[in-house]
Amino acid sequence: MTERSYVLRFFHRATGSAAIAEDLTQETFLRMAATDVGALNSPSAYLHRISANLAADRSRANRRSRLSDASIEELLDVPDPAADPEAQLIAKDRMNRVFAAMEELPPRRREILLAARLEGIAHSVLASRYGVSTRTIEIEIRKALEHCARALLD
Repeated sequence: MTERSYVLRFFHRATGSAAIAEDLTQETFLRMAATDVGALNSPSAYLHRISANLAADRSRANRRSRLSDASIEELLDVPDPAADPEAQLIAKDRMNRVFAAMEELPPRRREILLAARLEGIAHSVLASRYGVSTRTIEIEIRKALEHCARALLD
């Protein structure tokens, strides 16, 4: 088994998400590439330590967030527009609130959210595009989703 596949499986088990696992794996190898591997006694152990630290960072960040991923998804779930008239009005109101909340976002955060969620662009690609880490991209997306979800709670 290659080191990459080991790290990818580790992150997939830790996060439950293939996309997040891929981003964290890339972040791990970017950090490894920035290290003088020749000076390390055990590059493999160092790689595993980087992976464990990134997983712990991700876990801490998830615990600190006010809204869980499930809560955000539930709040952003829009009912079937073909439903009864009352449901259509509720759906329209929710959509208007989300659109208004999106307009309140800083431009870069809005662009990152739309690129990741609507266009399906990988976090690693967005990180390269904006010259930041994948972790920063994850934070921007989380903050954008939380802002939109809070708009639906008001």
